[in-house]
Amino acid sequence: MSQNVDAYYLIEERNSRIVLDFLEDYFENRKELSENYPLPQYSDNPKITFTKADKLMKYLDKHSNIDYLLYWENLDDTSEMKFFTLQYTDDGKMIFGISFRGNKPNSSKNIYFFEKFKKILKSKIGCLTVEEPPPSNSNQFVMYCNQRFSP
Repeated sequence: MSQNVDAYYLIEERNSRIVLDFLEDYFENRKELSENYPLPQYSDNPKITFTKADKLMKYLDKHSNIDYLLYWENLDDTSEMKFFTLQYTDDGKMIFGISFRGNKPNSSKNIYFFEKFKKILKSKIGCLTVEEPPPSNSNQFVMYCNQRFSP
């Protein structure tokens, strides 16, 4: 069974434009992995439901106490990047997640990609792990990264 190495990066502010620009630059041929987006997430009786991720993201930009996890699949089979996740934290921040082919967080290839995207995203905190979702709080994320591989 194939695995993916997940690179996670803390972004200090919510800004859907950062996300959309990143997706256009690095996940141009992508697919949202949800058909709709209920609020609260996983609710059987949502207060509101969005049908597109970008509409939800604009809403979440303005509602900083709502946590939400979104997923996209990269449809480019030649890319090392397979999935993109975006965790909106419950304290007004975002955690970018990029899944790369492989199962060794400390491989030179994964370290290269990690450093490249950390610089592009201007993130000060990040880590690499194997198929493990991040917490939904930035303080917990810092502790999470302290317990995982970070070049």
